[in-house]
Amino acid sequence: MNHSKHVLFLALILSVFGATAGSPLRAASSQWDILRTLKPGQLIRVELNDAKSYEGALQAVNDEGITLRRAAGEQTFARKDVLRVYFKSKNHLVRNIYIGALIGVILATPVVLANNRNGWWHSAAWVWPVFVGPGAGIGAAIPTGGWHEVYHARRHRGFASGDRRPHP
Repeated sequence: MNHSKHVLFLALILSVFGATAGSPLRAASSQWDILRTLKPGQLIRVELNDAKSYEGALQAVNDEGITLRRAAGEQTFARKDVLRVYFKSKNHLVRNIYIGALIGVILATPVVLANNRNGWWHSAAWVWPVFVGPGAGIGAAIPTGGWHEVYHARRHRGFASGDRRPHP
């Protein structure tokens, strides 16, 4: 029994090490490849090295760059100029309200069942609103949606002209 715990622990350590190890070159390449998982037409924001950003519908991604469809037409950005890429996710307000209300129902059920002295309906009349209403309110307050970073280019660390220390 003790031997099997050691083997399991060693397997866990090796799997974590294997998942985190990898060459930086391969990681940079696969990070750009993540952009290929975005769907055409999905709303994205591209931030360039010069701090300008552009929003539009994703048209295409290839090894050379990324193409957006904007109101002014299609615009392609070279991979070397792209600093970050974000995608916009949907707002799940109604889903969160339902989940919060369901959690309220789950928490209220034992209280209703334990307070059965005056009848099930009598205790349910005050217990359900006390738990379900705030649960739905908390679910509505949880922020969802918004911009999520999907790509961040690696910057080369080096010395700028006249600077004696590497840039962070």
